Amino acid sequence: MKRIKDERLILVTLKNIRIAFATQTLGILAIIIYTAVSSGPDAAFASPLNFVMLLSNILLLVLQLNVSADVEETDKKQRKGLPFYAILLIPAGIGILMGLITFLSDRQHPVSSLITGTVFFICFLASFSLMYYLRKKRKNDDGD
Repeated sequence: MKRIKDERLILVTLKNIRIAFATQTLGILAIIIYTAVSSGPDAAFASPLNFVMLLSNILLLVLQLNVSADVEETDKKQRKGLPFYAILLIPAGIGILMGLITFLSDRQHPVSSLITGTVFFICFLASFSLMYYLRKKRKNDDGD
């Protein structure tokens, strides 16, 4: 099989892949919703399709962070960024807020609120740290 060198064909191929991925995602989401309606939410969350859906969407979001960092840098002149310790405050605030919401809605299990707050903190910290790293790397590459 020959490699495609024409940029127009590459763009059409990427568009086709995007359409196929969107169709696949909508199909998996429809199956999960059908399972939740017919068998209950517990069966939908226990389904391996739920894991596939979450994994593929997380992978897509992580891969898109690099693209959004490049677009952000080229669209506007970036002012001096926040230091990393200031960026840590945002995920901490989100984790505390979600932990409080969980605690106020379910007072019988305070450990679940701690777990929820910690999971939100770690997830937001990972995405904010990756974005900070990509911005810093882009800034160093442009400065050299």
